[in-house]
Amino acid sequence: MLESIENQYRKIGYIARSHGVGGDVLMISEIYAPTLFDSLDLVWIENARGDLVPARIESVRVQEKNNRLSFFVKFEHVTDRTQADALKQFSVYARHDQVDHLLQQEDETMDMTSYEIWVDHTRVGSVEEVIPNPAHPILRIRMHDQQQLLVPLVEEYVTAVDEERQQIQCQNLEQLMNL
Repeated sequence: MLESIENQYRKIGYIARSHGVGGDVLMISEIYAPTLFDSLDLVWIENARGDLVPARIESVRVQEKNNRLSFFVKFEHVTDRTQADALKQFSVYARHDQVDHLLQQEDETMDMTSYEIWVDHTRVGSVEEVIPNPAHPILRIRMHDQQQLLVPLVEEYVTAVDEERQQIQCQNLEQLMNL
């Protein structure tokens, strides 16, 4: 008996549109894993009939914009814009064992509960919870004045994470506060 698609593969995103004339596509990831394609050289694209068709990856360029990861992917079998346009809105899958391993690594590195929050050279609070989010994790911080603050884990607000000292250096937090 064949194993179901859901047990073998995990949806990692979808193809939003073609990019350029050389056959590149913009893939929007549905999971937050910046290193997603570091170990993937083969994915499966769901066609119009619902079949999964293997697609070998030739190259990938990662871009984080508006707190979302985008992957510009070049597949070996897609050589021009017309072929890339034909893939628009198709879902992209990877084998569970490859993706789940990456997500497990991401989860292990993202446990920042009780890390201290610093702005400049002043301790201003601590992390109470790390909230998973498809675009990026969100830190729920308890400030010294007992105010709670939700801080996206992006460069706009988090400038450095010192795992050894369990400290997070932040900036621009005043933009997130209810005044």
